[in-house]
Amino acid sequence: MNIKDLQYYVSLTQLKNFSLVAAQFHVSQPTISAAIRRLETELKTQLLIRANPHLPVALTTTGIQVQRHANQILLEHQLMCQEVAHTTTDQLVIGMPPIIEINYFPRIASQLPQALFSQIQPISQGSLAALKGLKNGQLDLAVLAYLNEFTDTTIQLTTFDTQSFSIVVPTDDPLATNSQLQFRSLRHQHFVALKDNFVHRQAFRQLSHQNHVRPTIVFESNEIGSILNMVRQHVGIALLSNAVQLPAGLQRLPLTDAQAPTFNVGVAYRHSMTFSPTQADLIQRLTAAFQSVDWRAY
Repeated sequence: MNIKDLQYYVSLTQLKNFSLVAAQFHVSQPTISAAIRRLETELKTQLLIRANPHLPVALTTTGIQVQRHANQILLEHQLMCQEVAHTTTDQLVIGMPPIIEINYFPRIASQLPQALFSQIQPISQGSLAALKGLKNGQLDLAVLAYLNEFTDTTIQLTTFDTQSFSIVVPTDDPLATNSQLQFRSLRHQHFVALKDNFVHRQAFRQLSHQNHVRPTIVFESNEIGSILNMVRQHVGIALLSNAVQLPAGLQRLPLTDAQAPTFNVGVAYRHSMTFSPTQADLIQRLTAAFQSVDWRAY
Protein backbone atom coordinates (compact mmCIF):
# COMPACT_ATOMS: atom_id res chain seq x y z
CA MET A 1 0.00 0.00 0.00
CA ASN A 2 1.47 3.35 -0.94
CA ILE A 3 0.68 6.85 0.26
CA LYS A 4 -0.17 8.22 -3.18
CA ASP A 5 -2.92 5.59 -3.65
CA LEU A 6 -4.43 6.63 -0.31
CA GLN A 7 -4.24 10.30 -1.31
CA TYR A 8 -6.08 9.54 -4.54
CA TYR A 9 -8.69 7.52 -2.66
CA VAL A 10 -9.35 10.15 0.03
CA SER A 11 -9.66 12.83 -2.64
CA LEU A 12 -12.11 10.61 -4.54
CA THR A 13 -14.27 10.17 -1.44
CA GLN A 14 -14.43 13.96 -1.18
CA LEU A 15 -14.86 15.00 -4.81
CA LYS A 16 -16.95 11.94 -5.85
CA ASN A 17 -15.60 12.16 -9.39
CA PHE A 18 -12.64 10.42 -11.07
CA SER A 19 -12.03 13.24 -13.56
CA LEU A 20 -11.90 15.89 -10.84
CA VAL A 21 -9.40 13.85 -8.81
CA ALA A 22 -7.22 13.30 -11.89
CA ALA A 23 -7.26 17.04 -12.58
CA GLN A 24 -6.40 17.83 -8.94
CA PHE A 25 -3.27 15.65 -9.06
CA HIS A 26 -2.43 16.38 -12.72
CA VAL A 27 -2.57 12.73 -13.72
CA SER A 28 -4.76 10.71 -16.10
CA GLN A 29 -8.09 9.23 -15.05
CA PRO A 30 -6.79 5.64 -15.64
CA THR A 31 -4.07 6.40 -13.04
CA ILE A 32 -6.76 7.05 -10.43
CA SER A 33 -8.71 3.95 -11.46
CA ALA A 34 -5.58 1.80 -11.21
CA ALA A 35 -4.84 3.14 -7.71
CA ILE A 36 -8.35 2.24 -6.51
CA ARG A 37 -8.03 -1.25 -7.98
CA ARG A 38 -4.70 -1.75 -6.17
CA LEU A 39 -6.29 -0.81 -2.85
CA GLU A 40 -9.25 -3.13 -3.46
CA THR A 41 -6.93 -6.00 -4.40
CA GLU A 42 -4.71 -5.51 -1.36
CA LEU A 43 -7.64 -5.15 1.06
CA LYS A 44 -9.68 -7.89 -0.66
CA THR A 45 -12.83 -5.76 -0.72
CA GLN A 46 -14.87 -3.51 -2.98
CA LEU A 47 -14.54 0.13 -1.96
CA LEU A 48 -16.85 1.80 -4.49
CA ILE A 49 -20.38 1.13 -5.75
CA ARG A 50 -19.92 1.01 -9.50
CA ALA A 51 -23.32 1.81 -10.96
CA ASN A 52 -24.06 4.71 -13.30
CA PRO A 53 -20.72 6.35 -14.30
CA HIS A 54 -22.56 9.67 -14.69
CA LEU A 55 -23.53 9.73 -11.00
CA PRO A 56 -21.27 10.79 -8.11
CA VAL A 57 -19.07 8.02 -6.69
CA ALA A 58 -20.64 6.17 -3.74
CA LEU A 59 -18.78 4.17 -1.08
CA THR A 60 -19.47 0.68 0.19
CA THR A 61 -19.48 0.01 3.93
CA THR A 62 -15.84 -1.09 3.79
CA GLY A 63 -15.13 1.90 1.59
CA ILE A 64 -16.30 4.17 4.42
CA GLN A 65 -14.10 2.25 6.88
CA VAL A 66 -11.06 2.65 4.62
CA GLN A 67 -11.81 6.36 4.19
CA ARG A 68 -11.67 6.89 7.96
CA HIS A 69 -8.42 4.97 8.38
CA ALA A 70 -6.86 6.51 5.27
CA ASN A 71 -7.46 10.01 6.63
CA GLN A 72 -5.65 9.06 9.83
CA ILE A 73 -2.77 7.41 7.95
CA LEU A 74 -2.29 10.49 5.77
CA LEU A 75 -2.32 12.75 8.80
CA GLU A 76 0.30 10.60 10.53
CA HIS A 77 2.37 10.58 7.33
CA GLN A 78 2.21 14.38 7.18
CA LEU A 79 3.20 14.64 10.86
CA MET A 80 6.10 12.24 10.31
CA CYS A 81 7.50 14.16 7.34
CA GLN A 82 7.24 17.53 9.08
CA GLU A 83 8.65 16.30 12.39
CA VAL A 84 11.63 14.67 10.69
CA ALA A 85 12.33 17.77 8.60
CA HIS A 86 12.27 20.08 11.63
CA THR A 87 14.25 17.69 13.84
CA THR A 88 16.96 17.22 11.21
CA THR A 89 17.63 20.97 11.22
CA ASP A 90 17.09 21.33 15.01
CA GLN A 91 14.54 24.06 14.28
CA LEU A 92 11.31 24.77 16.16
CA VAL A 93 8.34 26.20 14.28
CA ILE A 94 6.36 28.09 16.93
CA GLY A 95 2.84 29.47 16.60
CA MET A 96 2.07 32.62 18.58
CA PRO A 97 -0.98 34.89 18.53
CA PRO A 98 -0.10 38.58 18.00
CA ILE A 99 -1.22 39.43 21.55
CA ILE A 100 1.27 36.92 22.99
CA GLU A 101 3.98 37.89 20.51
CA ILE A 102 3.61 41.57 21.47
CA ASN A 103 2.76 41.42 25.17
CA TYR A 104 4.50 38.28 26.48
CA PHE A 105 7.46 37.23 24.35
CA PRO A 106 9.45 40.51 24.55
CA ARG A 107 9.39 40.30 28.37
CA ILE A 108 11.27 36.98 28.39
CA ALA A 109 13.55 37.60 25.39
CA SER A 110 16.40 38.97 27.52
CA GLN A 111 16.52 35.66 29.46
CA LEU A 112 17.17 33.65 26.30
CA PRO A 113 20.57 33.13 24.62
CA GLN A 114 20.97 34.97 21.33
CA ALA A 115 21.65 31.69 19.52
CA LEU A 116 18.13 30.51 20.34
CA PHE A 117 16.53 33.10 18.06
CA SER A 118 18.18 31.57 15.00
CA GLN A 119 16.68 28.18 15.91
CA ILE A 120 13.04 29.22 16.13
CA GLN A 121 10.68 30.14 13.34
CA PRO A 122 7.73 32.12 14.76
CA ILE A 123 4.37 31.99 13.00
CA SER A 124 1.92 34.76 13.92
CA GLN A 125 -1.67 33.46 14.10
CA GLY A 126 -4.64 33.29 16.44
CA SER A 127 -4.73 30.68 19.20
CA LEU A 128 -7.36 28.52 17.51
CA ALA A 129 -5.35 28.50 14.29
CA ALA A 130 -2.19 27.72 16.28
CA LEU A 131 -3.87 24.76 17.97
CA LYS A 132 -4.99 23.44 14.59
CA GLY A 133 -1.46 23.88 13.21
CA LEU A 134 -0.06 22.06 16.23
CA LYS A 135 -2.36 19.09 15.71
CA ASN A 136 -1.73 18.76 11.97
CA GLY A 137 2.05 19.07 12.28
CA GLN A 138 2.56 22.50 10.76
CA LEU A 139 3.82 23.69 14.16
CA ASP A 140 6.17 21.98 16.61
CA LEU A 141 5.24 24.24 19.51
CA ALA A 142 2.65 26.90 20.28
CA VAL A 143 2.35 29.58 22.91
CA LEU A 144 -1.40 29.89 22.89
CA ALA A 145 -4.39 31.16 24.81
CA TYR A 146 -7.49 29.21 25.82
CA LEU A 147 -10.66 29.88 27.79
CA ASN A 148 -11.37 28.40 31.21
CA GLU A 149 -10.17 24.76 30.84
CA PHE A 150 -8.04 22.95 28.26
CA THR A 151 -9.31 19.43 27.61
CA ASP A 152 -7.48 18.22 24.48
CA THR A 153 -5.71 15.06 25.64
CA THR A 154 -3.46 14.92 22.54
CA ILE A 155 -1.71 18.14 23.61
CA GLN A 156 0.75 18.68 26.46
CA LEU A 157 0.09 22.15 27.90
CA THR A 158 1.97 24.10 30.58
CA THR A 159 -0.03 27.14 31.68
CA PHE A 160 1.92 30.15 32.92
CA ASP A 161 -0.64 32.98 33.12
CA THR A 162 -4.35 33.64 33.69
CA GLN A 163 -5.98 37.01 33.02
CA SER A 164 -9.52 38.40 33.12
CA PHE A 165 -11.40 39.97 30.24
CA SER A 166 -12.45 43.61 30.38
CA ILE A 167 -14.29 46.12 28.23
CA VAL A 168 -11.98 48.65 26.58
CA VAL A 169 -13.38 52.13 25.84
CA PRO A 170 -11.97 55.59 25.05
CA THR A 171 -11.30 57.63 28.19
CA ASP A 172 -13.79 60.26 26.99
CA ASP A 173 -16.56 57.72 26.27
CA PRO A 174 -19.68 58.00 28.50
CA LEU A 175 -19.08 54.38 29.59
CA ALA A 176 -15.74 55.42 31.09
CA THR A 177 -17.55 56.93 34.07
CA ASN A 178 -18.37 53.38 35.24
CA SER A 179 -15.99 51.55 37.55
CA GLN A 180 -17.22 48.17 36.25
CA LEU A 181 -19.82 46.75 33.88
CA GLN A 182 -22.05 43.75 33.33
CA PHE A 183 -21.93 42.43 29.78
CA ARG A 184 -25.74 42.42 29.53
CA SER A 185 -25.76 46.22 29.84
CA LEU A 186 -23.76 46.46 26.59
CA ARG A 187 -26.36 44.79 24.38
CA HIS A 188 -26.96 47.97 22.37
CA GLN A 189 -23.29 48.92 22.03
CA HIS A 190 -21.23 48.56 18.85
CA PHE A 191 -18.17 46.33 19.20
CA VAL A 192 -14.92 45.94 17.27
CA ALA A 193 -13.51 42.45 17.59
CA LEU A 194 -10.70 40.06 16.73
CA LYS A 195 -11.67 37.44 14.15
CA ASP A 196 -12.85 33.87 14.74
CA ASN A 197 -9.36 32.33 14.95
CA PHE A 198 -8.81 34.16 18.27
CA VAL A 199 -10.10 33.01 21.65
CA HIS A 200 -11.31 36.58 22.24
CA ARG A 201 -14.10 35.85 19.78
CA GLN A 202 -14.96 32.69 21.73
CA ALA A 203 -15.18 34.77 24.90
CA PHE A 204 -17.46 37.28 23.15
CA ARG A 205 -19.80 34.50 22.02
CA GLN A 206 -19.78 32.89 25.47
CA LEU A 207 -20.74 36.13 27.23
CA SER A 208 -23.38 36.90 24.61
CA HIS A 209 -24.91 33.45 25.05
CA GLN A 210 -24.84 33.62 28.85
CA ASN A 211 -26.57 36.99 28.85
CA HIS A 212 -28.99 36.22 25.98
CA VAL A 213 -27.85 39.26 24.01
CA ARG A 214 -26.42 39.80 20.52
CA PRO A 215 -24.32 42.99 20.45
CA THR A 216 -23.40 44.24 16.98
CA ILE A 217 -19.85 43.77 15.71
CA VAL A 218 -19.17 46.61 13.28
CA PHE A 219 -15.51 45.82 12.54
CA GLU A 220 -13.24 42.79 12.87
CA SER A 221 -9.53 42.25 12.32
CA ASN A 222 -6.61 39.88 12.87
CA GLU A 223 -4.51 42.78 14.17
CA ILE A 224 -4.78 43.87 17.80
CA GLY A 225 -3.37 47.28 16.82
CA SER A 226 -6.27 47.84 14.43
CA ILE A 227 -8.78 46.97 17.16
CA LEU A 228 -7.19 49.43 19.61
CA ASN A 229 -7.11 52.19 16.99
CA MET A 230 -10.77 51.63 16.14
CA VAL A 231 -11.72 51.88 19.81
CA ARG A 232 -9.69 55.06 20.15
CA GLN A 233 -11.54 56.51 17.14
CA HIS A 234 -14.93 55.71 18.76
CA VAL A 235 -15.86 53.17 16.08
CA GLY A 236 -16.82 50.70 18.80
CA ILE A 237 -15.82 49.26 22.16
CA ALA A 238 -13.88 45.99 22.57
CA LEU A 239 -13.77 42.90 24.76
CA LEU A 240 -10.06 42.28 25.42
CA SER A 241 -8.03 40.32 27.92
CA ASN A 242 -6.07 42.25 30.53
CA ALA A 243 -2.92 40.88 28.88
CA VAL A 244 -3.30 43.53 26.18
CA GLN A 245 -1.36 46.69 26.95
CA LEU A 246 -3.50 49.77 26.33
CA PRO A 247 -2.14 52.93 24.71
CA ALA A 248 -2.94 56.38 26.02
CA GLY A 249 -6.54 57.39 25.52
CA LEU A 250 -8.06 54.00 26.32
CA GLN A 251 -9.50 52.67 29.57
CA ARG A 252 -10.23 49.18 30.88
CA LEU A 253 -13.55 48.45 32.64
CA PRO A 254 -13.79 45.16 34.60
CA LEU A 255 -16.74 42.84 34.03
CA THR A 256 -18.91 41.79 36.96
CA ASP A 257 -20.37 38.69 35.27
CA ALA A 258 -20.18 35.75 37.69
CA GLN A 259 -19.20 33.26 34.97
CA ALA A 260 -16.99 35.48 32.87
CA PRO A 261 -14.39 33.51 30.88
CA THR A 262 -10.69 33.71 31.73
CA PHE A 263 -7.80 34.20 29.31
CA ASN A 264 -5.22 31.50 30.02
CA VAL A 265 -1.83 31.28 28.30
CA GLY A 266 0.49 28.28 28.04
CA VAL A 267 3.21 26.48 26.10
CA ALA A 268 1.83 23.53 24.12
CA TYR A 269 3.07 20.65 21.98
CA ARG A 270 1.79 17.27 20.78
CA HIS A 271 2.12 14.38 23.23
CA SER A 272 3.24 12.17 20.33
CA MET A 273 6.09 14.49 19.30
CA THR A 274 9.66 13.21 19.74
CA PHE A 275 12.09 16.12 19.98
CA SER A 276 15.83 16.12 19.36
CA PRO A 277 18.01 16.97 22.40
CA THR A 278 18.50 20.49 20.99
CA GLN A 279 14.76 21.00 20.45
CA ALA A 280 13.97 19.67 23.92
CA ASP A 281 16.47 22.09 25.44
CA LEU A 282 14.89 25.00 23.53
CA ILE A 283 11.44 24.08 24.81
CA GLN A 284 12.71 23.75 28.39
CA ARG A 285 14.35 27.19 28.20
CA LEU A 286 11.28 28.85 26.72
CA THR A 287 8.90 27.26 29.22
CA ALA A 288 11.12 28.13 32.20
CA ALA A 289 11.41 31.73 31.01
CA PHE A 290 7.64 32.13 30.71
CA GLN A 291 7.11 30.55 34.14
CA SER A 292 9.71 32.76 35.81
CA VAL A 293 7.72 35.97 35.30
CA ASP A 294 5.06 37.24 37.70
CA TRP A 295 2.62 38.25 34.98
CA ARG A 296 0.17 39.72 37.51
CA ALA A 297 2.68 42.51 38.11
CA TYR A 298 2.22 43.85 34.57
